[in-house]
Amino acid sequence: MKTWPYAYPVVLEWDLEGGTWAGFALDLPVFAWGKPDREALLRSLREGLALALLELEEEGRPLPTPSASVQVPPEVAEGEVVFLEPAPVNPVSLELWRAMKARGLSQRELARRMGTSPSAVHRLLDPFYFGHSLDTLRRAAEALEGDLEVRLLLSV
Repeated sequence: MKTWPYAYPVVLEWDLEGGTWAGFALDLPVFAWGKPDREALLRSLREGLALALLELEEEGRPLPTPSASVQVPPEVAEGEVVFLEPAPVNPVSLELWRAMKARGLSQRELARRMGTSPSAVHRLLDPFYFGHSLDTLRRAAEALEGDLEVRLLLSV
């Protein structure tokens, strides 16, 4: 599981008129709105933080250090600042995405080669999905004309 060493400040807001939650990160371009409850907002923001950091990593750019002391911006009337850890991502999904990109395949073509639906491939590439089976990974490796290697890493 891939994680990051920081928690980032985000502003949470309750929209009294719309009856929904919204929020944004202060250090990264991450926004979420129209969420029915606070937990859905937090989940969306954590995933947004992870995706923003993945994009920076893929581009070879440094990760920003979180702001140490923050206040609710004056234009946010009823906001609360919390520090959120980015959601963990599945490195298997990331490797599948990279392999598909390296082969120049679309999700639809990978699905055709695997004998499955495009929605199933979309799920396999979702960095927040952790349900990959070995059989599915073998079929993906074959469809990508590659090999599957499984390793177990033990921490000391």
